[in-house]
Amino acid sequence: MVKAELIESPEETKETGLINVDNVPNVDIAIKQWDAYQKLCKGLLNDNDYQEIIVKEKDEDGNYVKVKRHFKKKSAWQKLSRAFNVDTHIVDRDIERTKMGRVREAYYCVRATLPNGRSVESDALCSRSEKGKDKVSDHTIMSTAKTRATNRAIAELIGAGEVSAEEMSAEKIVNQSKFLKEDNS
Repeated sequence: MVKAELIESPEETKETGLINVDNVPNVDIAIKQWDAYQKLCKGLLNDNDYQEIIVKEKDEDGNYVKVKRHFKKKSAWQKLSRAFNVDTHIVDRDIERTKMGRVREAYYCVRATLPNGRSVESDALCSRSEKGKDKVSDHTIMSTAKTRATNRAIAELIGAGEVSAEEMSAEKIVNQSKFLKEDNS
């Protein structure tokens, strides 16, 4: 599970001119900025920065069908982070261990910040009960949670709002997470 929280005031950032005095977005500027983001992705990212994942989606008749989708991987988010000069750091982390000392699940909260001070905090977890995670190393559980939180923070901060490949690899957790129980999500 991944959550994101925007931490900023809704006031205009002087360098963009996106929000006018009435706090209404300038549509033409917003479209130009989105077009610039799309152009940046095409120029900066390559096939190695995407992972193809088959997902189930509803078709026009309401039936579920399998569809191939491409999701940005960690390498893509790191390139975009560098292009936007995003600074990230860990705000919080919690590691739940089994009686034998193995990592059962890991939770990370990461803050991403732009040079103008705008920042976003995003959190994520990874659990051994996810499909394919039962036999991985403790490090893999912890680093996957951190990667998910970092990717989400970058995506939310730069306005992409896309789901990363690392998030798509997670399936619903069979036994609800300790961390999810605590915040009643």
